Amino acid sequence: MSKIVLIHGYAVDLTTPFFRSPFGPSASFSAFDEIVTSKEAVVFPWGIERQVNLFQILNPFFLINHYEDEKFLAQARETHERLREFLEHEQPEIIICHSLGCFLLNNYLKNFTLLKSVRAIVVSQSDDTVFPTSISVHNLYCPWDPTLIVSSIYNKKWRAGLRPARQNNVRDIFFPLYLPINLHTSAIRDKKLIKLVNNLL
Repeated sequence: MSKIVLIHGYAVDLTTPFFRSPFGPSASFSAFDEIVTSKEAVVFPWGIERQVNLFQILNPFFLINHYEDEKFLAQARETHERLREFLEHEQPEIIICHSLGCFLLNNYLKNFTLLKSVRAIVVSQSDDTVFPTSISVHNLYCPWDPTLIVSSIYNKKWRAGLRPARQNNVRDIFFPLYLPINLHTSAIRDKKLIKLVNNLL
């Protein structure tokens, strides 16, 4: 069992030879590498595994199709059943989700309630808009996330990862993105996130 469950976001399992290698056990949550190794944290794997060429990874139409495929998977009952079994086994105190992983968790909460062991949810750069739970939610947002700006335009709704959610059960936390190369994953690569999580345990 692990205290922390990590739910990764979009395209974590999309790889390209020589240019985009697999993310490894922490699935892009590189700030958590050490505690994933120590098994204090564990990743719920859910994305679509695809190895593609460089032309595909640079093709916006391919990336949109992959995004829609993973959105469909994030809403699938089978994915939610797997997550339920995973959480029951791990009995986590904190769930941390990133980007499209927040969309997955929100859809999960429409069908299932969280375990009593879960004390808090941390959502980083959420690619969604609603948090349907009474459990305390910590919304890490930053208005200059280029990925979520594009997602907001595409989905025709502002993403919660760009601005405060302003909901009763949500604590909005401005978490500046500054780590290169991909600003969208800056927070989950930032050791400051570990400090924030430790204060919740």
